[in-house]
Amino acid sequence: MAAAAVGAAAVGRAAVSAVDPDEARRLLEQELQRAEYDGARATWWDRASKAVLGWLGSLRADGLESPAVGHTVLVIAVVVLVAVAVVVVLARGLPRRRARTAAASAGGVFDDGDVRTAADLARSAESAFDRGDWTTAVLDGFRSLARGLGERDLVPDVPGATARSIAARAERAFPDLGDALDRAARTFDDVRYLDRSAGRETADAVLTTARSVARARPARTDAPAVPA
Repeated sequence: MAAAAVGAAAVGRAAVSAVDPDEARRLLEQELQRAEYDGARATWWDRASKAVLGWLGSLRADGLESPAVGHTVLVIAVVVLVAVAVVVVLARGLPRRRARTAAASAGGVFDDGDVRTAADLARSAESAFDRGDWTTAVLDGFRSLARGLGERDLVPDVPGATARSIAARAERAFPDLGDALDRAARTFDDVRYLDRSAGRETADAVLTTARSVARARPARTDAPAVPA
């Protein structure tokens, strides 16, 4: 972000001698009308931008059109544009990160009424992988992992259990697979809730993790499973 701001300021300084106050105002109005700024919902900025534009107009009305004034106006306009860019990145970027976290933590792994066994889900995932349906391979691959853990009484198979919670609890039984379980859960959330495209490598990684968990012997079986 800092590099982008420095770059924008450098471009502005290079154009100082070539743009007059009218052009500076036009550029500022054009920039502020872009659709990206609507998403920021920065109402305080709306008021500030109108004040700046009014001030630029007053310079023309007062007949202050000297080169020095033009230079000052353009520098101020560039600074304003850089500030707008920073505000938009902050205002739009943070909600997206919050939305991603909320989506990943709120949704369950299984759809309502999905009572397929781990073996059924594994076959569906493998078949999808063979025909190049990476999305289904990822989703049913992780579901086969989760359902298998439930069938082995290692992680409770309860409605609404999230991929992250299942992976975290599975790591207690399979500590050596902790990183792989976490990656598989993140991939599941990205594909199902964030509409990320799955690829061959990501699908293969999820299926490999599911197979590894199915074959592995749990490190501990004495602790009772706790609902997710």
